[in-house]
Amino acid sequence: MTILFRIMDPADNGTSPTAVITARQLATFRRYLRAEGDRLGIALLDPDEYLGNSFEVRVCPLALAAVTRPFDHDPAVIAVIEEAQFRGRRVSVHHSAEDARITLGIALTSDQAVELDLAYGNAYALLEALAIEAESVGDIAVGLLRARLSDPATPSRATLRGVDHYLPRLERLIASAGGREDARIAWA
Repeated sequence: MTILFRIMDPADNGTSPTAVITARQLATFRRYLRAEGDRLGIALLDPDEYLGNSFEVRVCPLALAAVTRPFDHDPAVIAVIEEAQFRGRRVSVHHSAEDARITLGIALTSDQAVELDLAYGNAYALLEALAIEAESVGDIAVGLLRARLSDPATPSRATLRGVDHYLPRLERLIASAGGREDARIAWA
């Protein structure tokens, strides 16, 4: 079992835009993402070998007009892509087996996938090193977590618990929140 640490912002509690697309549009979109990924030297669609009924794609490194071209610049698709880019998130693609609908939505995963997915023992040890009560579910304001990381005692507590190598990854996760002070780091 694992505990996932991720950025959560107030928009996660609201309704995010979604768009319904066709299988043909999805195929064109996947070809576009492969070509752009090759051109940029980054994986936009990962893993590309087998995607299944639900997967996520990166759209932040791409221009909004270019990303929405395979969908004939559908306003619903534009709303999803624009919101994902604004929030620094991936776009989720889900194919429903019941009604065969394919939908695009905002993923909970950050664009660069800097989330930490740790085994329970490591997650609890990291929380203890940060002087946070070790529980399997919780959240903390980004500003407060920055303060905990800047505490001179934190690295030594992390080293003592064998989780000091997670501190730079946690700092990258915090950096992905940008300047949004209303963002929180959540774990579950």
